Formats: sequence, structure tokens, C-alpha cells
Amino acid sequence: MANVAWIGLGLMGNPMSKHLVNEGHTVKGFDIAPQALQTVAANGVTPTNSIAEACKDADVVYSMLPSGSDVYEVMASPGGVFSSVRPNTIIIDCSTTGINYAKRLHEEAKKAGVVFVEAPVSGGTEGARDATLTFMIGCDKQYADRATELLRPLGDYIAYVGGAGTGQAAKVVNNLIMAVSVTVNCEATALGEMLGLDMKAFFEIATRSSADNWSFRLWNPAPGVVPTSPASRGYKPGFKTWLLAKDLSLALEAGKDVGFKLETAETAYSLMTEHAKDGGADLDATSLVLHLAKKLKQAQPKAA
Repeated sequence: MANVAWIGLGLMGNPMSKHLVNEGHTVKGFDIAPQALQTVAANGVTPTNSIAEACKDADVVYSMLPSGSDVYEVMASPGGVFSSVRPNTIIIDCSTTGINYAKRLHEEAKKAGVVFVEAPVSGGTEGARDATLTFMIGCDKQYADRATELLRPLGDYIAYVGGAGTGQAAKVVNNLIMAVSVTVNCEATALGEMLGLDMKAFFEIATRSSADNWSFRLWNPAPGVVPTSPASRGYKPGFKTWLLAKDLSLALEAGKDVGFKLETAETAYSLMTEHAKDGGADLDATSLVLHLAKKLKQAQPKAA
């Protein structure tokens, strides 16, 4: 069994770290939110007061953080992970950082004499809870098998994509598809409701028809259609609106880097950002349906 450090114990890191405890590993955790530390303590994770304390004597470090800038600060700053672990320690970051941050982190890790593995995930909080996540690994090929072994308790599909930046490239493209699907699911739901459709009955039609998609089935935007969806729990996240907007911005950035204008992504990003600024930032991204429904109603012609 290994000594594990886990940095970032929020909606994803909490259940993921618990799986490692259940595997028999000794897990020490750090998060800037005291409530997160209290929650994981009940799961068997030992809370710590700093990154350095969590990483002391760690055989492997995992992280799950909101953004590339967060990951870079946690990893490369003085007192961060890279300077707190022993030489050649494997550090697996499961966050969505974007391609450019991933490449920078690989370079900084090499300078520090440690091994950095980018392993962004797909599957959401449900996949984190059930250990059914998909991982997209980007690292030097010589470490791919070891990284795969270390991720097995957390997911049911682990893909080695290639070298530095490739795991994040796969995640950016994946989340572009997912985010646009969430956006159009919300738009279609708002329209359906305005047209007087019974959205439960429509769900049965759509999931047997060409409209069917993963996020529509699991994260249906209409309350009461899927009992376990965020919409049926007051749009409690889930996948926060501002995070999905962030992921769309990473796709736009990647497109710009290769000279490709992503017009559908631009529209989805604009709508998600608009909703975030209108008070929906920390709600589940499927709450976009509320924003779109409001816009649709405002666009209705006024009665004479």
C-alpha cells in the first residue's frame, strides 16, 4: 500500500480520494476550504495544514483543481508540490488545465526532478462517486503503465494519449462536444417548455431518437425528468456554469492557437458566460435553461 497525497478535495476530489482509502492506501489531503477537509476526514483521509505537509513522504501525489492557473500555483510555487516531494515522485493531475499549462507543468516538473502526468477526466461527479471515470493520460511513455495502474481504482477506462499536452488536448475536444451538447439541450428544453411539451414524455421520445445524447440522459435540464439530475435538485452542481464556460474558453484558445475559429463554441461560451454573470455561476451548468427561458419570454410579443 502507498502513502498518497491528495490536493483539491471538492466535488470530484472528495469521492476520488475516498476510493484510494477504500483500497487500503494511507491518504493525506489538503484543500484551502476547511469544510472540504472536514468532509474527507469522515472518509478516512487525514487532513493537513499545507501542501508540504500533505506531500511529506508521499509515494504518489494526485490533484484535482478548478483551473490551470490553480494547478500551476499548487505545483510550481515555492512550497508547492514539486518542491515538497522526493525526487522521481509521480504526480498525477486530474484537473482540466488546458494544453499550454500542461506543457509548462511538464517542463517545470522535469527541472524539479519529478514526474508529472496529466490525466484529465470525463464522467462528472457521478463517475467520481462510482469510480467509472475516463482518464486521458499525457506523459512520457515510460511512465504510462505506472500511471494507468495508479488510476485503476478511480476509473473504468484509462487511455494513454501521448506526450506532454496530449491528454489535455483530448479533454479540451471532449468537453467542447459535451459543453455544446449541454447548451443545445438547455435551448431545446426551454423551447419545448414554451411550446407546451410534457418534458417527461419528450425525454422518452428523445432518448429513443436522433436527439439522444449522454448529457441529455444524465443531466437533463428539466426538473423532475431525471430524478438524479442537478435540475431535479434545484440545479445544485454537478458541473458549475463558470467551470463549463472555462472549459469552452480552453477550446477557443486551442482553436486560436491553430488558426481555427470555433463558431459553435463561441456561441455556447457567450451563453454560458452571460448566464454566469446573471447569477448562475455557481449553479449547475444545466441551469442555463432558466436563463434561456427568461430570454425567450422576454422576446415574446406583448399583448395589445
